Amino acid sequence: MALDLAIVLACSQGWAPPTVRVFAFVPHCLSLGRNQDEPWLLERCKSLGIPWARRPTGGGAVLHAGDVCFSVVAPANDSKVGGSVRRSYCQISEAVVWALAAVGLDRVEICQGPPPTVRGGICFATSAPWEVTAQGAKLVGHAQWRHRGVILHQGVIRMRGDTALETQLFGRSLGPDLCELLGQEVSYSNMVEALRRGFAKALNLELVSGRLTGREMELALALAS
Repeated sequence: MALDLAIVLACSQGWAPPTVRVFAFVPHCLSLGRNQDEPWLLERCKSLGIPWARRPTGGGAVLHAGDVCFSVVAPANDSKVGGSVRRSYCQISEAVVWALAAVGLDRVEICQGPPPTVRGGICFATSAPWEVTAQGAKLVGHAQWRHRGVILHQGVIRMRGDTALETQLFGRSLGPDLCELLGQEVSYSNMVEALRRGFAKALNLELVSGRLTGREMELALALAS
């Protein structure tokens, strides 16, 4: 999470370009939303030996065990993903839909209904507007935070769930994941490439692969300490 915050601060100061970052948590990890308070979950994490982190963005608890995460950082007035919150979610959701199509899942829905009456809790137990579902199963959760004129949009694709661990942690399984719906495995590298293609297609741009700068890494280390 410190890496995303470092990119936000770097972008706000004008020495980092708009950035799409794709990553996975190793080892398994629980992340909580910005203002989420779930002491029962933290107790279960402790008993199961699962580390946890807090996201800068909102939303519910996510067990990162076989999923693929992405973040988008850009000025709030960026021509591709900036503007209103609604427009920003719409553009990024479209990119994810294209990415899912690239790995073979072309029958998905973007949730258009009202937000659930109870927020927080477990991210993949409910769907919010602009989140992606397939055959009734939520596959993509995301949340957004704006700071110093910069957007941080964090998303997670439930590529391969750990049903046993979900049940131990949440007291329930979360339904089929992407690989189950496809009936085949999708590698991490294939999903990364699919996201690259999805963002390029939806936003009509060409992503350039790169690494975080030394200044961004130093800032991330300072934020994490």
